[in-house]
Amino acid sequence: MSAYSAEQFQSETPQLYPRLRRAVTAYLAGSDVDPDDILQETFLKAIRNLDGFRGQAGIYSWLYSIARNLCIDEFRKQQNRSMITSVPVEEFELASDQFADEAEREEILILRKAIAVLPVMFRDVVIMKAIEQMSYEEIADITGVNIQTLKNRMFRARKMLAESLKKMGVDEP
Repeated sequence: MSAYSAEQFQSETPQLYPRLRRAVTAYLAGSDVDPDDILQETFLKAIRNLDGFRGQAGIYSWLYSIARNLCIDEFRKQQNRSMITSVPVEEFELASDQFADEAEREEILILRKAIAVLPVMFRDVVIMKAIEQMSYEEIADITGVNIQTLKNRMFRARKMLAESLKKMGVDEP
């Protein structure tokens, strides 16, 4: 298969940007890393390495993988510093900020807070699977983690979310 062309990249990426921004913002919730910095570096890195993209995975999965790795690098750099957020939990989107009513808005904000306190490896799978609607196969391609491990992480993440939500006073339906 031939290399992915710059024209293909330019035509396909603008519609992926909002989705990628939402995912990166959710991934970074609870940190002081600016999602726009990560996204800018993601696209620069993608453009520089475009000749290496062969299209086996989708363009979104490839971009997400680059962004995720950049986030992990930033987390490592800041490991010894305080991780106070510059991105309030209220500002990251789950899917859309079009709320039916105030009660729905409150539920989303509480869920955002619960996701933000998950350990990174669990937050990662929740964002990719539940928010970004990726398949376990796509997540495995991005993370390099086998599918069964991802399923186990998702199971544990759901338990952690349930515990966090219970502590926040949310009753299960």
